[in-house]
Amino acid sequence: MNAQIEQADAPENNPAQITLLKIREWGACSDGRDWFREKFPQGGAYGEVMNSLYADKRYGDARWLADKAFDVKNINADFIKSDVRLIVAATEGVDVDESYGARIGSSGDDARIGSSGYGAQIGSSGDGARIGSSGDDARIGSSGYGAQIGSSGYGAQIGSSGDDARIGSSGDGARIGSSGDDARIVCSGENVTVAFSGRRGSVSLGKGGAASLVWHDGTRNRFINIYEGEDGIEAGVLYSIKNGKVVRQ
Repeated sequence: MNAQIEQADAPENNPAQITLLKIREWGACSDGRDWFREKFPQGGAYGEVMNSLYADKRYGDARWLADKAFDVKNINADFIKSDVRLIVAATEGVDVDESYGARIGSSGDDARIGSSGYGAQIGSSGDGARIGSSGDDARIGSSGYGAQIGSSGYGAQIGSSGDDARIGSSGDGARIGSSGDDARIVCSGENVTVAFSGRRGSVSLGKGGAASLVWHDGTRNRFINIYEGEDGIEAGVLYSIKNGKVVRQ
C-alpha cells in the first residue's frame, strides 16, 4: 500500500521517471504491470527499467516502453544523459560478444565496437568511439566526444551525450536521443523519433519520422518539432535550425 502511495506521488510529468501509475495510463498489459510492480515497487528511472527489461530479455516490452516514453515533446537533456549513463554503467567492464543478448562495454578512447546479434547492449564512455550494430532491438549509449554510431536493426534505442556525435540508423522504429552540441543524425528507417537537447543539431528523417531540435534565441533554449510529410519536411533531406527557422543543410 505504501508503494502505491509513493508511486502516485511521484513526478508524473518527469519523462525519466517510470511509475506503475504512468505505465497503467499508457495501457500496459497485466503481465507487464506485474513484472514492473515486482521489480520497481516504488518506480524507477527509465534507464534502470530498460536495463532490467533487457536483462530479463523482455525486448518487446522494452520497445513498447521506449515508444511511450520517448516523446519529442517531453525528452530533455537529463533524460538522455541519464539513459546514456545507465547504459554505460550496465556494460562497464563487460565484453560478452554473443549472437543473442550481447553486452559490450568500453571506457577507452577510439574504441571500435561491432555487434550483429539481437538485443545487444553496447556502452562506451571514451572519446572517438565507433559503434555498429545490425541486430534488432539494440540499445546503444555513448558519453564520449565525437562518437560515430550506426545501426541497421529494427527498434534500436540510441543515446549520445557527447558533443559532435554522428549517428546513422536505417532500421524502422528507432528511438534516438542526443544531448551533445553539433550532433548530426541521419535516419532512413520509417517511423523514427529523434530528440535533440544540444544546440546546432541537424537531422534527416525517413518516412513517418519526427524530430525535436534546439535553438537559442539569445535568452534561452527553444524547441522546434518537425514531422516528415508536414510543412514541407521531406524524407532524406538534412535539416537544422537557423535563427528560429527550419532550413535545409
